[in-house]
Amino acid sequence: MTTRTLSPAAYDKLTATVARDTGHRRTAALWIHAAALARHAHDHDLAPADDRPPGPGGLLKSLESLANCHPALAPLADPTVLPLWEQPLGTAAWAAIEEFWDRHPALEGEHRVDGYALGDTYQLLSEEARKGRALCQTPPWVARLLLRLSLEPAMEEWGPADVRMIDPACGTGHIAVAAFHMARVPPAHGRRPAPVAHGPQAVQRALAAVTGMDLDAYAAALTAYRLLASSASILGVSLDRVPASWPVNVAAADSLLDRTEPLLAAGAYHACVANPPYITPKDPAVRDQVRAAYPQVATGKYSLALPFTALMLEHLAVPGGFVAQLTANSFMKREFGKRYVTEFLPRFD
Repeated sequence: MTTRTLSPAAYDKLTATVARDTGHRRTAALWIHAAALARHAHDHDLAPADDRPPGPGGLLKSLESLANCHPALAPLADPTVLPLWEQPLGTAAWAAIEEFWDRHPALEGEHRVDGYALGDTYQLLSEEARKGRALCQTPPWVARLLLRLSLEPAMEEWGPADVRMIDPACGTGHIAVAAFHMARVPPAHGRRPAPVAHGPQAVQRALAAVTGMDLDAYAAALTAYRLLASSASILGVSLDRVPASWPVNVAAADSLLDRTEPLLAAGAYHACVANPPYITPKDPAVRDQVRAAYPQVATGKYSLALPFTALMLEHLAVPGGFVAQLTANSFMKREFGKRYVTEFLPRFD
């Protein structure tokens, strides 16, 4: 995997340069990142065609082509997810983007095509995602630890062919992609070493096993792309050759408050894994809605880490399911954690 040596300031500088053209930092970050995603698809032979049309208009055509490869990639051509069609880019800003990615490609080595660097790059580029939604990518060793505590025993308990997991705050998909790889090649040990299919059937099974949800529609689209890129690479095909009927269970939704999203059905998951945001919602209306939905844990100036714990334990997990979370320790030092420790957690001890 490529080792990233650039400081966050280098990405901020590029975003500021492009924002002078777009007038908006978020749109600038999306232009920059979408260019990296299209390059990733072409450079790893995942795009359906070898040609890369030049200029900003060429990027839009590439995104439309990728969006047509699989239903799960449709958001890449959705202006509500990527408002690039509505805010065109000038020649100078495009040249800055091209020069940046020429010098610092967001690519992995040839043996790793799952978009790990793309996930990290979005965090570095999008100030809104970092500060507004506390996007913070899970380090790979932490993701593996969380999955060993949840998905791995769930596969032992229910069998790798039937297990389902969810990351309800998936960000750009570090945990979801790691879960995909674990579900495709389950650990051999355990008390239920049931035989599982290999080859294309294993890829299809792993896609069906993994679910991701995030409030950020572009981050969710990036997670879907990474899962499909991993699948296509393993199969040795381009993205348009991954069967459209194969599920990619990723959606953009508010996991804490949305009760209409089918992927958030109660008791649907044998393993629930998350590295949720630790902030308190800035919008007073949302803050009160979360308080009303999770009264036992969302008290005072609460951290969102606690409602996510309640969501997984009380709503998403099957009875006896496994839950693992990387969480903040603020509940041990501040008043809002008192009820969580004395009343909520003892119910699961």
